[in-house]
Amino acid sequence: MSKSHLLKYLLISPNLPVGGFCYSEGMESFLNARNLTDSNSVKELIISELEIGQIRLDARLLLDFFDIFDELNDHRNLKSNLQKLMSLDKWILSSKDSLEMREQQIQMAKSLFDLTKEFGFEYPYENNKKSTWSLAWSWACFCFEITKLEMVENFFYAWSANQLSAALRIIPIGATNAQLIQRDLLAIISKVSKEIMDKEINDIYFGNVGLAMAQQNHNDLYTKLFRN
Repeated sequence: MSKSHLLKYLLISPNLPVGGFCYSEGMESFLNARNLTDSNSVKELIISELEIGQIRLDARLLLDFFDIFDELNDHRNLKSNLQKLMSLDKWILSSKDSLEMREQQIQMAKSLFDLTKEFGFEYPYENNKKSTWSLAWSWACFCFEITKLEMVENFFYAWSANQLSAALRIIPIGATNAQLIQRDLLAIISKVSKEIMDKEINDIYFGNVGLAMAQQNHNDLYTKLFRN
């Protein structure tokens, strides 16, 4: 096993380095409306987001960030690449529908940047301290020399594992059911990741309106998870 292959497990753990925040991303709103009653409901919610949700756009931009880091590392097109880096990062952040979702992105990105810095890979480019999770994830994968496909697959896996970790606490669905859901999600994660690899940004569609609306109520239910 290569070093990069082992390092990726630091990123995909549902507990470390940032999964421990266990953000529910609107799941509590669904629960409050009695739309989540069992493990099947949770599974359908996660699959829906993987297939038509905004997480697809976040994952696609990982590839753009990775390519930019590669060019910057070779000192190619410095000015234009730095501008593109900042522009794409701000675009992702502005696309989030609620303040809480934007703050989640910023907090998770900061934690991951802090971690990669401890590993000897300090982020060398200017940012406004409000970077996105996608930018931080791509930077970590670039530094750890993780392949692009693994980067995207790991991103989806880590996101889904975090959602299941939240579901364990707020429904609860039970640890065994969570493992069974994660197993069933593997084929979908692989399929969606390969689709993302073959698409341009303009070809990525998303339209999970239900989750976006649930996230609008996230601020009302945001701390319940942590109290539990």
